[in-house]
Amino acid sequence: MSINIRQKRFTVAVNKILQEELRKGNLPTSKEFGSRLNKLLRDQDLGAPEYTFKRIRNGELAESDFYNEVVGKIQKDLMILYENTIAVHDQLKGKFNWFEVEKNRLEYEARRLETELKEKILLYGKTGYLASIFDTFDDLSKIDSEDNVSIDIKNHQITLKKQENTSFLINPASEIKFVMPKNSASTFKKIPISGKIEQSLNVNTNETFQEVWLSKTEGPADGYVDITFNGKQVLNRIDLSLHTIKDVTVYIEFTLDGLNYFHLPYYPEGKQTGNNVSFYFPTTEMKNMRIWIRKQESDKELVHPEGYSYQYLFGVKKIQFFQLSYPERGEVVTKFLTPNTDETFSIGKVSLVTEEEIADGTDIEYFVRVDNREESWKQISPVNRDTAQAPNLIDFKYVVHASPTNLGIPENTGGQESEVIELQANGIAFYTLGSIEKRKIVPRTERMYMGKDAWSVQKTVENFGETHIPSLDDWKQPSNDIVRNVIPIKEGNRGLILQDEQFTQHTQLYYGMGIFYEGKEQVLPTIPSATEPITIFLNGEKLFEGIPSSQTNVNYKFKQGWNDLTVLVYVQSLNKDCTIDLGFDPIRVSTHCYSTSQFLEKVSVFDLRYNTKNNDWSKYALYEKDGKVYIVVNHSLPGVTYDLYYDYVDEVEHRDIQLKIAMKQFSVGQYTTPVLRRYTLQFS
Repeated sequence: MSINIRQKRFTVAVNKILQEELRKGNLPTSKEFGSRLNKLLRDQDLGAPEYTFKRIRNGELAESDFYNEVVGKIQKDLMILYENTIAVHDQLKGKFNWFEVEKNRLEYEARRLETELKEKILLYGKTGYLASIFDTFDDLSKIDSEDNVSIDIKNHQITLKKQENTSFLINPASEIKFVMPKNSASTFKKIPISGKIEQSLNVNTNETFQEVWLSKTEGPADGYVDITFNGKQVLNRIDLSLHTIKDVTVYIEFTLDGLNYFHLPYYPEGKQTGNNVSFYFPTTEMKNMRIWIRKQESDKELVHPEGYSYQYLFGVKKIQFFQLSYPERGEVVTKFLTPNTDETFSIGKVSLVTEEEIADGTDIEYFVRVDNREESWKQISPVNRDTAQAPNLIDFKYVVHASPTNLGIPENTGGQESEVIELQANGIAFYTLGSIEKRKIVPRTERMYMGKDAWSVQKTVENFGETHIPSLDDWKQPSNDIVRNVIPIKEGNRGLILQDEQFTQHTQLYYGMGIFYEGKEQVLPTIPSATEPITIFLNGEKLFEGIPSSQTNVNYKFKQGWNDLTVLVYVQSLNKDCTIDLGFDPIRVSTHCYSTSQFLEKVSVFDLRYNTKNNDWSKYALYEKDGKVYIVVNHSLPGVTYDLYYDYVDEVEHRDIQLKIAMKQFSVGQYTTPVLRRYTLQFS
């Protein structure tokens, strides 16, 4: 402080000499100026006030010039002290701000080193992990794209992005004070340091409320900010900015009636922080709030003349309240990231560890992929979650579930173009449905389904009389040949299986379909119509038999997984239009449907040629030719689609991986957001 006073006194002396000379019309030379300045400095100590005390004797004559001179000197001294006080305040404020910036920089560096150390311990310990990739969101270097999310590099977290038109920073009128609980008054001595707690609610100030508590014994110290709003407030986010030497635990309680206090939803144990902390919670009404700050131990030890040995610093910079709304979904996609290893690394098994907050009505889903195809995303659940929505471990290196390959002989062809001439055997022709990439297919994972969105149909001529109702027994030993076919579902009215067809002989028809349903069990009510007697089975259970009337109701109970639907028809009316309508769309009620729920059996080319009957359509073979793998069958059904599913060993080495983070909230009227603070991809 004395340095500032000396500098100001020196400046005043220089200005005084210059002003006096200039009033005389004289511009002093440097020698003249130096001579006068040296004399002034010899006569007056710059570190001492210009005014010196002088005793006045009783009866001494008072002179106005003397008093004017004295008052002038005192005024100069007070002005210098006042200006110096402002300068010292600004200097301390500048140093404090520099301290804050430096503290944040060192905390960032310490956090980075701590994170790297944890990763090293993870990799080089006996964990089985070979490499890792992590992000604490302290910068955007790993982010490729984001949509409807907020990436906060100051608080190191990702949340849904607030919707501007319906989100508000609230500055409610209130009374605020920092309170030492009554049971602590005898233990601690309170010393104000700086600022007022009211300034913490003013977003336009840069002041910090600070208070030091001194104690003679070591132990926890609890103080709280008490806020009483003038009116009821509706909030769903609170941000705090604290000043403390060691980490503290912050927990918030609130009341609407002034009597019954409740913990903030999702934070019964509070949160630990060393500077900034945010609380996200469902929209909540409150009239009064207490923000508790708990110091588990003292910030430092000291020697105090009154015997106090421990110091606790409580500092509050900002308290902000929000009423926010969020979109239903937001998404972050990282860049393709490469594990940091000393050697060339090929990605195999991947697991995920996260630090997240998932409030009720919110969720975070994670997806990973090792190439840029959209269908390559695989959902993964963090290993540290209590309940997993997806696998905790994804293996990219070994087994890949291939997307279904659509196969078939093109419509409007006779099949000759698809015939494999060199495979003909015993007068039987064989046809290729298409080809797949030559891969190392995992044995017993191939499943080929015939007749996508189609019915399998069997037809035979049989006369059972005009009153016959079709049954499964009719098909045990039919007296005539059976004609088989696969017929796609009719577009326009997908419930129709017969439409205005005429028959010249009494005929039995057997319609079959496999319906795969992924959802929970459901009951589908329908009203069928038919000109001929029918019998309907679902999963072996008879649902209806006879000729339906306009009052007939048939309820289909679809279970999760495969459902086998069978419709038997007996054509009684000859040379008349026959129509059968089931009254529902099989495609719409299914995840996918085929002419049968049984997939075709894969056999060798030899067995397909020599050990398979020509009317057995249940088998296929893989035939390699010219570097391709062809799917071969012993029948030709132009226009019918087959789907081939299989797993294969991925022999391509993947060096990079990409992570997609999908944040969701589906609360109604109680907007809140999930929070992600860190993720680690672990490779084994």
